[in-house]
Amino acid sequence: MRQKTNRTVFVYSVYCGLTYFIPFLSEAYAIPAVMVGVYGVINQYGLKMLGGPVGGFITDKILHSATKYLRICFVIVAASLVAFSLLPHQQLGVILGMVVTLTISAFVFSMRAVFFAPMDEVNVPRDITGSAMSIGSFVGYLPGAFMYAVYGAILDNYEGLAGYRIVFVIMAVFAVIGFFLSSYILKVIKREKAQKA
Repeated sequence: MRQKTNRTVFVYSVYCGLTYFIPFLSEAYAIPAVMVGVYGVINQYGLKMLGGPVGGFITDKILHSATKYLRICFVIVAASLVAFSLLPHQQLGVILGMVVTLTISAFVFSMRAVFFAPMDEVNVPRDITGSAMSIGSFVGYLPGAFMYAVYGAILDNYEGLAGYRIVFVIMAVFAVIGFFLSSYILKVIKREKAQKA
């Protein structure tokens, strides 16, 4: 239960950083207000509606494990954020910036859709699933209480693109930690299955 909750914390810490993609694109690419509105609708509504079903389908039908799916997504998100933070944005087109950030958002939204799914994988007894879920929700969503302030403080103290690059790297660090935690959980699950066999 503890490991599952910790992993949720890392997913949500990355999720909090998605909010800053829009001001980043405005500052780095000077995109017009109309395009910002379109981007916001796609990012906050379109991808949320698609992320859940896609993440759930891959988890259930292809990987048969939410933990495996989260581990793969953590790697993709971390690599994408690091690469994106290093790009020379002033020399690139706005379309590339929008596509990359929307892709990262899509993966994170799909992760949010399944991050409470692995209850059975970590052997949470069914008679306490409700209590476990409530504790997991409290701890898992806790970053929402302070991560926006952390990211905001970084942007206040580092002007221009430097602040956004730091935010993206911090998001990537959370994703890397989430990857290692997911890998550890998979090892525990494998060991427990071997012991039962």
